[in-house]
Amino acid sequence: MKYTHPLIILILYSVISLSANAKQLILTGFVHEITYGKPLPNVMVTLRPENSKHIIKFVKTLDDGSYKIIADDISDSCVLNFSIVGYATKTVHVVDGITNYDVGLEEHATQLKEVLVKAPSIRQHGDTIKYNVASFADGSDKSIADVLKKMPGIEVTDNGEVKYNGKALNKFYIEGHDMLGGRYALATNNIHYKDVATVEVMENHQPIKALEDMSFSENPAINIKLKESAKSRLVGTVKIGGGVDPDIWQSEASLMRFTKKAQSLNTFKSNNVGDDISQENNMLISDGDFGLGDQKYELKKYIDVIPDKLTDISENRVLQNRTKTLTTNNLWSLSNNTDVSTQLLYTHDNVSSSAQTWTSYFMNDSILEYDENESAKSKQNNLSASVMVTSNSSNAFISNTLSTDLKWNDLSINMTGIRPNVQDARLPYYKVQDKLELLKRTGNSAFTFNSNNIYLSQPQSLDVRQKTGLLSQNVHNSAFYSNSNTSLGFYLKPFTVTMKVGVILLSRVMQSQLIGYQDTLGYANNTSMAYIRAYATPEAEYNANGWHINLSMPVACTSYFFKELIDDQKFNKQMMTLSPNLHIKYQLTSHVDVSLFGGITQNTIDDQTFFNGLILSDYRNMYKGLINYDPDIRKSVSIAMSYKNPINSVFGNMLLSRNWNESNILSSRTFLGDYILNSYIKNNTHTKSWLYDGRISKGMDFIHGMFTLGLNYMNFDGSILQDNLLSRYNSSNWNLNFKVNARPTTWLSLIYEINYGKDRVSFKIVDQSSSSTNLMQQLTTHLNIQKQWFINVSCEHYSNQVADNKMKQLFLADISTAYSFKSGVELSLQVRNLFNQKKYGYSVYSGLMRMSKEYELRQRNLWASVFFHF
Repeated sequence: MKYTHPLIILILYSVISLSANAKQLILTGFVHEITYGKPLPNVMVTLRPENSKHIIKFVKTLDDGSYKIIADDISDSCVLNFSIVGYATKTVHVVDGITNYDVGLEEHATQLKEVLVKAPSIRQHGDTIKYNVASFADGSDKSIADVLKKMPGIEVTDNGEVKYNGKALNKFYIEGHDMLGGRYALATNNIHYKDVATVEVMENHQPIKALEDMSFSENPAINIKLKESAKSRLVGTVKIGGGVDPDIWQSEASLMRFTKKAQSLNTFKSNNVGDDISQENNMLISDGDFGLGDQKYELKKYIDVIPDKLTDISENRVLQNRTKTLTTNNLWSLSNNTDVSTQLLYTHDNVSSSAQTWTSYFMNDSILEYDENESAKSKQNNLSASVMVTSNSSNAFISNTLSTDLKWNDLSINMTGIRPNVQDARLPYYKVQDKLELLKRTGNSAFTFNSNNIYLSQPQSLDVRQKTGLLSQNVHNSAFYSNSNTSLGFYLKPFTVTMKVGVILLSRVMQSQLIGYQDTLGYANNTSMAYIRAYATPEAEYNANGWHINLSMPVACTSYFFKELIDDQKFNKQMMTLSPNLHIKYQLTSHVDVSLFGGITQNTIDDQTFFNGLILSDYRNMYKGLINYDPDIRKSVSIAMSYKNPINSVFGNMLLSRNWNESNILSSRTFLGDYILNSYIKNNTHTKSWLYDGRISKGMDFIHGMFTLGLNYMNFDGSILQDNLLSRYNSSNWNLNFKVNARPTTWLSLIYEINYGKDRVSFKIVDQSSSSTNLMQQLTTHLNIQKQWFINVSCEHYSNQVADNKMKQLFLADISTAYSFKSGVELSLQVRNLFNQKKYGYSVYSGLMRMSKEYELRQRNLWASVFFHF
């Protein structure tokens, strides 16, 4: 037995005792993005004493976002620091007794001394594409819509609709909430881009949480993520301006507040500078599918008197307006899954316009031409209101929307030329709608009940004053429409099988009388149409291994009840329709997917063409319906391809479609002196069409911009009966568009766009054809003279064919300058139509008709404005 010295034993005992009494701590946790909770790897996690730079311990998070720190000899007051490039650094105090710290990080551009470190311009996380707004914006931008137009893969149309890689949105969120219910232009045009951190595009977005793994969605959604500085406080913009020659004004204000529990967006706008601000109130997202039949049932516009609409050029070049809009949009979050939202929108719009039109009707052996001058004035008052309650959880979905649309529109058009006249129209419109959606998810099955009920009324009238006397057309058209269905679906991975059954009810009455026109064709209508449609839609889906296959077989049985009370006639009918559809999508790679669509659709009949008497639509066109229960048959095949590479900022899409239509009726046009009678006759008719739509966009970091190239093409074979002679024709039009935006230096940014289009129509019976071409170029430059002083110059060139072998050239220019103060106030001075151009002309085709138009442009004007963002 060896001897151990007592001193050695004492030392060993002391060391063991100190080790046992040392403060050893194990800290764990999970680091994720604050938006969706997705894990963040490679985050630096450091443990240090509070108010000290000394690091006790550090680790990096693993691929799943987890971390673990084991530390000895820590003081009583320590902090954990979480940092990674592109995200805001976060510090958490270590509390005695708590060993788990889960942390969410938010995207943020971080400035370190003289070097600006930013998150990547575009990033992809699963099916979500994130655009860093600061990477695409410059001093010329105001709203987030201005920046969206510069983002690869995103397209903003003239009416404000946003598309991603060629696909329309099915939802638009702000901070994860749907406040605007489809009217998202109110947000994109009024939220200042400096208040937005990122724009998130969620591909194949399923808006109903309970169906996320059960039902595939083809469409994307957008979520606007605000900066922390724009949350939980009032933010907004104010713009006031005025000018001379002629006297003009412009005033805009938006006030917003976004918190976790409530959202509010309020706007007021008024101007007479030609900007159509009422378009912001348009519904840009269509409602979901309730089943066979159109749940957005609308009444036909029998009186269709509208001023000529301008194409190819901005309306503010022509529009003489006095417009005011007021909107208030609010959302309250009652819980994590339940929201209540309200909308109130009002527009008052006085518009005047002047145009000259040359209309050519192509006959088999001649051309009929009309020359007219139009001076129009319209007064519109539109009021829309809605209340929506939505609860969206992982096992249930409940939504009810009560809405109303009310319009009081009056129109007066003074026509001179071949047939002088004055048209006065009163066009009120009333609509009340309630839409209920219920869904319950239990395990692998889902039960739904939907009900959509609409009441519509259009009591409209038209007076035409001319040399031969007064014509008065009155039409009262009203309807009640109801579509209710229920479904039961089962999810047997990877298959989903659903059966939907429902009933559609319609009751519609139409009364009309034409006074002042005597003819044997008849001039009065008193009709009623009702139908009961029972339908079923069996549907099967397969979704696995990159494949998505959907097969549906909608079948419907409809009983129609039509009455013509003037002649005491009844035309009842029962009919059945079957419309199989197949959709196949395959994910070739992580970048490329291909889709194939095919279907045979038996269209439901157009009940609003069931009338015998004449209806005067405008001063020249009369319409006569036809009682016809035979449905049109449409066959279609299309292929689509989509490409995305967010890392390299490349996005592309294309769609090629072939369609065949079969009908037993033929459109007829008869020239009766001063009038054109539009009607239908019984005749087997076949039409064919080709459609191509493609677009590619590429971000270019070396010029801090992107280019976009798009091509649209349509070819149509059809026929029409003109003066009892059959005219077969082929029409085609194609449009090529190229656009590039660049910021090559810190003091210069520019946007150049060129658009070339060609329309052509040719006869098949005789060797005759006609065509027109249109060219548009636009260059906009933004010069940053000093840090806060900007100059914008915009130039436009149009070369349009207004008649055979006759081109019309037009050059337009605008210039503006602005100075931005550090307080957020911006003063600007603008001159529009610098060269004071007078006329704009172009030609368009519609079937066997060409319309060459010439408009009066707004004269040169000068105005100053002050803009403030807070």
